[in-house]
Parts: sequence; structure tokens; C-alpha cells
Amino acid sequence: MALLESLGFAPLKFVWQIVNFLILLFILNKLLYKPMLQMLDDRKKSIEDAINSAETAKAEAEALRKEYETRLAEAKKEAQDIIAKATKLGEEMKKEIVANAQEEANKAIRKAQEEIAREKDAAVAALRDEVATLAVMAAGKVLGKAISVEDHEKLVKDFVQEVGGLKC
Repeated sequence: MALLESLGFAPLKFVWQIVNFLILLFILNKLLYKPMLQMLDDRKKSIEDAINSAETAKAEAEALRKEYETRLAEAKKEAQDIIAKATKLGEEMKKEIVANAQEEANKAIRKAQEEIAREKDAAVAALRDEVATLAVMAAGKVLGKAISVEDHEKLVKDFVQEVGGLKC
């Protein structure tokens, strides 16, 4: 020990330094190390919670994106279906309008043909009456005698019946 004291080593002083060092470690442990570890653990936990909540939000956002994409695709399909139906309906209406117009035109043509036939028949009848009257008058002149009104009407009717059997 004398050798240690000659070197300036005091064992009692050394023991007190060790005790002081242990007290300092105890105080630092209580006041600094444990609160710092607690603070780091709290910080680590808050970072983990933030990461977990970010991952949850990311998953929710991805689910929403997929849902919106699905809805968008459905909306596009619906729009295409509506356009196809409208086009088909337009084509059907076009065909119906054309068919109605064709039918109306055919009716008008038939009506005009019937009117023409009636007018022709009336003109032919009037012409027959006129021809019959002229024929009776010509016959009266040829015979040189006057024909009575009754004889005239009888001759016209007979002539019309004869000529009526002939077709022009």
C-alpha cells in the first residue's frame, strides 16, 4: 500500500470516489437515463402509431380508388348502353316515320287513282250522253222529222245502254 500511496494513490479517497461515482450513476439513472429511455420509447410508439395510421389511410384510399374506378367503369358502360338504346330507338323511329310516310304516299296515290277513275267514268258518261244526244239529233235531221221529248229520252237511254256495254 505504501507503494500505492507513494504514487499518490489514497485508498480512502478512491473508495469515496467510487461511492460518489455510484451515487452519480444512480442519480443520472433516475433523473436522466430512465426519463430519456421513456421519452425514446414514447417517441418510438408515436412513430409506429403514425406509420400504422398512414398504412391504414393508404389502404382506405386504395379501396376508395378501386371503388371509384369501378363506379366510373359502370357509369361509362351505362352511358354507352343509353347511347346504344337511344340510337336504336332513333333508328326504329326513323323506320316507322319512313313507313308511315310511304303508307300515306300510297294512300294518296290510291286516292288520286280512284279520283281519276271516278272523273274518267263521269267524263265517259257525260260524253256518252252528249254523243247520244248528238246522234239522236243527227238521226232526226236525217229522217227529217222532229222527235218528241219522250221519244228522244227513250232513244238516248237505248243508245246509252248499247254504248254502255262497249268499253273505251
